[in-house]
Amino acid sequence: MDSDRLMALVLGVILLLFGIVTIGAPTAVFDFIVLVVGIIFLISGILTAGLGLSAPAGTPRMVLLGSGLVSIILGLLAVISPYIATVAIGYLIALWLVINGILTIAYAASVEWEKHRILTGVSGLVSLLAGLFLFISPESGMALIMMVLGLFCLISGIITVIMGAFFWRS
Repeated sequence: MDSDRLMALVLGVILLLFGIVTIGAPTAVFDFIVLVVGIIFLISGILTAGLGLSAPAGTPRMVLLGSGLVSIILGLLAVISPYIATVAIGYLIALWLVINGILTIAYAASVEWEKHRILTGVSGLVSLLAGLFLFISPESGMALIMMVLGLFCLISGIITVIMGAFFWRS
């Protein structure tokens, strides 16, 4: 078995396992992802703030320092309380969905030349309803997003394993 085929099989198995774990425990996987992102924010914030403190004259030091401090605060929030970070992310996504839904519905109602404006309006309505659902229950919405991610990884893993086992050619 050549190395390309082996790598495809390994990738497929990893995707399958990640998909199964994500579907089985979506909240735990999301909390883990929030923790990893929090650590990345902390490291990035410390390095950026350090650049701000050691930057030569004429450099926008306060911008670097401010950016670093914001990253440190967000990183600490994610590491110390992943639940609060999860809810905050849920509310940001909900806000985006609601605004997008309202604007899409307004667009569909205002243009007469659009052939599929009813579908565009329905799309806006789905976005609006999903956003309202996330506002009501941000934890459930994030679990749903993780379930979709898990299904995507599961399907991608199956396809990658099949391709690696039967169809991959060097």
